[in-house]
Amino acid sequence: MNITRKMAKPKNDAPIFVEPEFDEKTYIREERERAKTTIFVFLMAIGSGLLEGILQLEGLYYLSALLLIFLLYALFRIVKALGFRVPERGSHRFYLIMVLLLTSILFWSVALNPPISVNTSPSLNLEILEGGKWISVGQSNGQYILPVNQSILHLRDRIYFVQNVKVLSLSISGISISSIMKNYTQSGQTEYMNMTVQPVNTIVPLTLYLQSGNRYFNETQSLYFK
Repeated sequence: MNITRKMAKPKNDAPIFVEPEFDEKTYIREERERAKTTIFVFLMAIGSGLLEGILQLEGLYYLSALLLIFLLYALFRIVKALGFRVPERGSHRFYLIMVLLLTSILFWSVALNPPISVNTSPSLNLEILEGGKWISVGQSNGQYILPVNQSILHLRDRIYFVQNVKVLSLSISGISISSIMKNYTQSGQTEYMNMTVQPVNTIVPLTLYLQSGNRYFNETQSLYFK
């Protein structure tokens, strides 16, 4: 009986996958360029976030939103135009988008709070011109005590606030402002007023209506003629 033995086929020693040789210099160069791009996007996001907050403080809400949308849309075009490397991987691109979005929102919020912005109202200090000098008007029980020994009082309200303030108008409850105030004008952060003296024991509630950016305030001072 003849037994035919099959010869085993020779094994193919060629590897199925050949791992490419790691190029350390290329890797370091790519990571360096990627880091530069990330830093640039981060700094751009800080600037855009602060600008968006300032625009909102000025009442330009829609410009703040449009600026953020534009930067998100044109991010990679801006990066490329300024000579930075645009990542090829989708995950790296997504990372840059999130850096821009989250950092912009963070610094947008920063711009709306102290010390860049304030959540307080302006403070006023009433002064009177006597002997050619401006001196602070004395107070008692929250009322400014004004003298009655002259016909016209030269007064000024000094306005203290971290931002510029505009005086929109003055008013006195129940009385025409023109009947008491001869004239008034603003110079810088100071409101100058020439007021006629009222009878003794008269109390005049003087209200100043103020504007700073897109914010409005009203401050009332109780003037007591004594």
